[in-house]
Amino acid sequence: MALTQVQWHKVNEAATTLKEGGVVICPTEGVYGISAAVSRLAAIERIIALKHRAANKGLIVVSSSVAQLESVVNFAALSADSMRLIHNKWPGHNTFIVPARAQVPALLTGGRSTLAARVTDFELLATLCAKVGEPIVSTSANISGSAPLETIAQLQATFAHSVDYILDEPCMGRNKPSTIYDAVSGAILRA
Repeated sequence: MALTQVQWHKVNEAATTLKEGGVVICPTEGVYGISAAVSRLAAIERIIALKHRAANKGLIVVSSSVAQLESVVNFAALSADSMRLIHNKWPGHNTFIVPARAQVPALLTGGRSTLAARVTDFELLATLCAKVGEPIVSTSANISGSAPLETIAQLQATFAHSVDYILDEPCMGRNKPSTIYDAVSGAILRA
């Protein structure tokens, strides 16, 4: 399904904001997410503070393609079987715990040597990532420990003065979180 002209405008606005180091709320596959470009550490710090989130939890990174993740993921550390599984499940509603490149900041990894990453199959989100030109952080739009906010009105009431742009389009409609795989072992960590 192609994006409408209005959606293109909103995606362009959100992408510009992210490229300039801003923080954006945008729809994802299941819930609204708070996002920043992975190279914008000050914006990522803002997200952690906004959510009252522990910095050692790490954050999920979303991209439009496997190639776009190469700046943060050490794919060379994975076996051929692991790469086959990844290519079989992406794009899709599947998150992989993958080896992070050495230069990836602890804000993204939670201080681990791994990173949670997903190549989205949600056209609006994939288009946003492609326009930003790098992966984006995507963490649920809520205060840590509370339920994700479900409506634009809730998002505006909670975050309108704290974020730089709200991409007010509906989520893809999936009603459960992504499946999480360990890329090294292939084990399902969350179904």
